[in-house]
Amino acid sequence: MLAAARQALRELQAEQLEEQAAAAGDALEAEASAETEPRLYFEKLPDFVDQFLTKAYRREIPARSTWCAEWWKHPEAVLRLSALWRAWEALRLEPGTGMSVWWRDHADPHMARLLDTNGPFKGCTRDQHQQNGKLEPLPFDTPPPELYDPLTYAG
Repeated sequence: MLAAARQALRELQAEQLEEQAAAAGDALEAEASAETEPRLYFEKLPDFVDQFLTKAYRREIPARSTWCAEWWKHPEAVLRLSALWRAWEALRLEPGTGMSVWWRDHADPHMARLLDTNGPFKGCTRDQHQQNGKLEPLPFDTPPPELYDPLTYAG
């Protein structure tokens, strides 16, 4: 019986050592991946918009364009600006043409939509948020359940 108890204790200790080794390996792996992942230059979207975008994208805002100083109150604008920020964070690290690609493929198209008179800031003026009322979301009806079947999209 003493031998069986010693054997059980050795197995328990071996199991605990394996768990500790696995935990240490996971910790090292997490630390290594954290070191290889680049840090964000701008920690938050408002930092990117305030400290970079509004300074880099200097424009006179003509009567046919719109911008809202309270951009965070417009869901589409937040999504577009977030996309611009994330793309900028990724492309700033690309050597050579990274920033050119960001301007051409991201900034110019998104900013054109944001500043468009029928864009997300419609009804806003440069100095005042949505004087003409709130923009409504697109109409939506719940689709039939079979549309959610993955085979529907197989082609």
